[in-house]
Amino acid sequence: MPAATFFYLLLGLVAAAETGLLGYLVHEFEDNGYPAGRGSNGTPNQMRVLIILLLFTASWTTLFAFVFFCFVARGTFAALAGLGTSLLWLAVTIVLWAVSTTFFHRIRIGGECEGEPTISLCRQLETVEALGWTALGLAGLTLIATFFSWRSYRSYRRGGYRV
Repeated sequence: MPAATFFYLLLGLVAAAETGLLGYLVHEFEDNGYPAGRGSNGTPNQMRVLIILLLFTASWTTLFAFVFFCFVARGTFAALAGLGTSLLWLAVTIVLWAVSTTFFHRIRIGGECEGEPTISLCRQLETVEALGWTALGLAGLTLIATFFSWRSYRSYRRGGYRV
């Protein structure tokens, strides 16, 4: 199994975990109200927008990572799974994760969750941020692995490496 396939699978699993946690938080916050972020500019509306942006990003990543995983795992390099499409999708995904996670980091409540119960708002929001940074890193690694997997696939198809 090529490295790119493994990274697509990992990226999809991390994004699916993020989607599940964010879906739960949106449900809870719609019932009980959104928390205010930190700082003078942190309002509940900003937290709501950022959580929904992260939910969109995680859903986008889950859907397309599993679609690409299916194409790459089957060995089908159709137009959807071509190098240009993969790199474009990964570039958009990296931008979405970088923007949404950075803004969420700037407004997230708290910092260290010492003394908090195991299941608490502080720890849940910290997990959302941690999964966001993890997905961003995996998207970057997937981009690199996709590029090199495609190069090795092309050289293999031509009959070896050319110098």
